Amino acid sequence: MRPLLPPLLALLSAGSALAYVPVLNAALLQSAFSEGQHLAENRDSGYPLKAYTLYAVPETLKLEPQNGTVDAVTIGTPYERTRYESFLSKYGEDPVTPQQARQRAELPDYGVEFIVFAHGLRPDDQTFLDHFSAARLRLGNVNLRPVATQKSEVSLSSYPRTVGETGFRFTGTVTYRFQLPRNLTAAKGTLSFTDASGKAFTLPVNLALYR
Repeated sequence: MRPLLPPLLALLSAGSALAYVPVLNAALLQSAFSEGQHLAENRDSGYPLKAYTLYAVPETLKLEPQNGTVDAVTIGTPYERTRYESFLSKYGEDPVTPQQARQRAELPDYGVEFIVFAHGLRPDDQTFLDHFSAARLRLGNVNLRPVATQKSEVSLSSYPRTVGETGFRFTGTVTYRFQLPRNLTAAKGTLSFTDASGKAFTLPVNLALYR
């Protein structure tokens, strides 16, 4: 069982990133592992995702209809996902080696994934993740389809700054995973999908910005 982490607002705190690396050598593997271990030492700060965030609503604690059902979209890379698994292991007091953290990341070399943080349309809506469309990643002139799409379980969350209602919604994630052609690991493009409300998203992607 994975440890309970701080809310989305904490996850979008600051962090650093560099250009996408499709394959982690020994030095980068150790770097990702060490970063994750260090980040978990401060249990109140959460896991930093700001540097890996493609999109976030202006106010993560407030529901606004014009935003649809998406709160944020982040990008996962072999480096970042390995760092995250190292963070989880330290946070949950479940020691792993760097190699085990890389395996737990479940993101192959030349892989990239986009994690959509979302909420239901209504307080009782628990099926909203089923109403997200397939995604398309366009890099250069190449259209890529996901090799896998994963939907998390949902849990109840609060948006306490919501006006006119209590602000409770079930929340969860949709993860779109892609395999990159070797000539597109530094490419620019867009990620496109439609959320549970029917709102269409087309988000800029620049792989050179994310280690």
